[in-house]
Amino acid sequence: MSGRFEGKVAVVTGAASGIGRACARAFAAEGASVVAADVDVPGLVSVVAEIEAAGGRAIAVRCDVASDEEVDALAATTRAAFGPADILLNNAGVMLRGPMEAMPTADWQWIMDINFFGAVRGVRAFSGDMIARGSGHIVNTASIGGLVGGRPHSASYSASKFALVGYSETLYVHFMPKGIGVSVLCPGGVRTPLPDNVRLSAAAKGPEGYGLGEAFGPEAVEPEAVAGMVLDAVEHRRFLVLTDPRQQKMLERRVADMQSWVENRVRASG
Repeated sequence: MSGRFEGKVAVVTGAASGIGRACARAFAAEGASVVAADVDVPGLVSVVAEIEAAGGRAIAVRCDVASDEEVDALAATTRAAFGPADILLNNAGVMLRGPMEAMPTADWQWIMDINFFGAVRGVRAFSGDMIARGSGHIVNTASIGGLVGGRPHSASYSASKFALVGYSETLYVHFMPKGIGVSVLCPGGVRTPLPDNVRLSAAAKGPEGYGLGEAFGPEAVEPEAVAGMVLDAVEHRRFLVLTDPRQQKMLERRVADMQSWVENRVRASG
């Protein structure tokens, strides 16, 4: 490893598994002191042990990103342990499925509170130090489902990620002149535990028809490959991070003719 983040402090939420875990390990391998945050304490203990066994520096902090107080405490713990954060990866996320026309508002609020407002809380808690220093980088984990409308049973997930993409774009425009980079990660298929932990809405009559337990397609990538993309984006201050090069062409087709795009989606769903 090159040590390209030597002396930096990286905070990673959702660090107990999947993309967050891979990024925590990758930042540590490149010299950063890592604060690994999640609600999964055994997973956190495990990743910190891996980092330390490899010669890195890391601490585990239990943090529910749906709580203002816990995210603020995460920032305070980071400062006390390593100093102000240089890099913030707002990666914690959940998935909810159910009939979008019948899901109670509480379900929509639950997923937005974690997938969208979790990042808002993170930015609020950590960006003040970055602004005062005139440096830093924020990465928000959205989804390709935040750039292209998904299946009806995943509408709440897609909505939360669309909101995060728009928020991230605004952050980039506002923060770059202040010396702070912003990236939005929009993964496609990545082999993470997220699909195994899907929450089914109370409005669903049963698990059938909601794609629970779906197998990964052959094009799915490993979290370690995504971590490499994230670190490169931080190093080069790249905004949009796609995990599949085919996604760029798909987005270009969508933007070029939205009417044709949605009509084709209707035909494909029929």
